[in-house]
Amino acid sequence: MIPKDGATQPPAQDGSGQTERLDNVKNILGLLLAGFTGAVNLIGLRSAELTTVLRNQGILVGLASVLLLAALICAMASIFAERSYRIHLWLAGAVTAALLSIAAVSIYVVKIPKAATWARGWVLGCSLLLAALAVAGMSAWLVRRPRTPTVSLQFVLLVASAILFSSATTTVVRIEARNQAVTSLPQIETTVEREGNLGAVTANIAATKLRDNEYVLLTVEGLPRGSSTKEQYPCSDTKECLPIADVDVNPDSFGNINRTFEFPFSAAAYRHLLVSAFICEAEQAREECEIGEKTTLVDLRLD
Repeated sequence: MIPKDGATQPPAQDGSGQTERLDNVKNILGLLLAGFTGAVNLIGLRSAELTTVLRNQGILVGLASVLLLAALICAMASIFAERSYRIHLWLAGAVTAALLSIAAVSIYVVKIPKAATWARGWVLGCSLLLAALAVAGMSAWLVRRPRTPTVSLQFVLLVASAILFSSATTTVVRIEARNQAVTSLPQIETTVEREGNLGAVTANIAATKLRDNEYVLLTVEGLPRGSSTKEQYPCSDTKECLPIADVDVNPDSFGNINRTFEFPFSAAAYRHLLVSAFICEAEQAREECEIGEKTTLVDLRLD
C-alpha cells in the first residue's frame, strides 16, 4: 500500500549485512587457525611431544596462546570496525611500535641453549627502543590531541593481527627448538657380567636430535678395591676413580644414536663402576664436556 503523501517506506532489515560480517569472521578465523596449525605441523610437533612441551615449557606455551588469542581478537575487531573511522598517525605508529616490541620480547624470553648471546642482546635492545617509541608516540598524541586522523582503524587492526599472529607462530617454533635442545639427553642402559676375576659391562647408548657439531662421549670409570672412601657415589663425589674405557659416538644423518658397546674390566680390581655419557661439541676439549648440562650417569656397585 502506497502512503497518501508519497513517502517511501524504509527498506526491510533482513539481517544480510550482519550475516555477511559473521561469515567474514568465520573465514578470517579459519584462515588464521589454519595458518597456525600449518606452522605447527611444519616443525613436526607430534602429540607425543606435546605433553613434554606442556610439562617443561608451560609458561612459554601460555605466552604463545595469549599472543594467538590477541591476534584473533584484533582480526575479529577489524571486521566490525567501520571503514570510514580513522585515527591519527601518531596513535597508529605507537600501537604498531608497542606490538613490535611485544614480538621482540617473545623472541627474547624463549632462550634456545647454545644461542648467540649477542643476538639476544640485540633483540632486547630493539624491544626497548620500540617500547620507547611507543611511549613517545602515545604521549605526543595525548598532549597535542591532533584533530586530523589519517589512518584507517580497520587497517591498524589488521596490521596488529598480523604482528601478533606472526609472534605466536615464532614463539611456538622457538619453544619446539628449545624443547629439542633441552630434552636431547643421552640415555644409557647397562648390564654387568662377572666370571671369576673378569667382568664386562655392556652399555647401550641412545640419543636423539643432536646438532651437526655434537657427539656423545661415553666413559667408564672404576673405584679401586683398596680405596677407603665411604661416599655413596664415590666416582661422582671423589676423584679416586680410575678411567677404564672411553669412546666417541657420532650421530647419524638424522642426529640420532643407538649403539651398544662392551667394555671388559677386572672384577678383582674394582668395587664400583660409573658409566657416563656427555654430549660434547666438536670444538670442545674432552675435559670441558663434563661441565655441560646434557649428562647422564649410571652408578654400578660390584660388591
